[in-house]
Amino acid sequence: MNPGVAATLAGLVGVLLGPSLRGQILRYAVPAGEPTRRRCPHCAATLFRPGVPRLLGAVSPTARCPHCRQRTGPHPGTVEVLTGVLLAALAWRITEPLPLLAYGWLALCGVVLGAVDVAVRRLPDRLTRCATGGTVLLFTVAVLAGEPAGRLGVALACGLGVALLYLVLVLASPTGLGAGDVRLGLLLGTAAGWYGWPTALNALLAGLLLASGTAAVLLGLRRVNRQDQLPHGPAMLVGTFGAVLLAA
Repeated sequence: MNPGVAATLAGLVGVLLGPSLRGQILRYAVPAGEPTRRRCPHCAATLFRPGVPRLLGAVSPTARCPHCRQRTGPHPGTVEVLTGVLLAALAWRITEPLPLLAYGWLALCGVVLGAVDVAVRRLPDRLTRCATGGTVLLFTVAVLAGEPAGRLGVALACGLGVALLYLVLVLASPTGLGAGDVRLGLLLGTAAGWYGWPTALNALLAGLLLASGTAAVLLGLRRVNRQDQLPHGPAMLVGTFGAVLLAA
């Protein structure tokens, strides 16, 4: 398929999935230890019905509760635009169908993970496991369909290496990073490692530089102080997708 056509279709898919992703962000953006949200945070009306598949849970296109009309979740359009642009960029650069599906799945999960991390400073284990399982499964299917088996081995080794490094950073500074960052490092190291260890290294360094640079800017603007915990997940995600898009 022509890259331009593929990018257009992928971007359209991202826009259409935006309300569902906003629903997942609203559902999971709760403090650690609390159950996922089912009710409007303003009027307590039920927004997510039992029995409805989680991936289909969506908020209204206007991002307002249908009962009290208060805004719930991210601003309308922000998630749609971000997801559409990210999927379009991936479809433009990656021509292999199964790897493209793997990175597309990672992008959908990553948008939710990054937004939740910004909102409540946590990376829900359930989302990270779902993202990791789907991405590795699609990479495995790609190998079974003819991709070199060594690519998957290198990718998994890179994931373990990145996770180990983040574990060391967590042990050295437990107030700055958490176990969620280690699990996300395993996922993103594997995703970047599909294109080899240099890409995984670039993704790792880009994420660390983006996180430290953002922290320095916020400190300089006095928007935060040194005791504040900042979300590291978005920087890790941006660094990984940037490295993958350059390597593809």
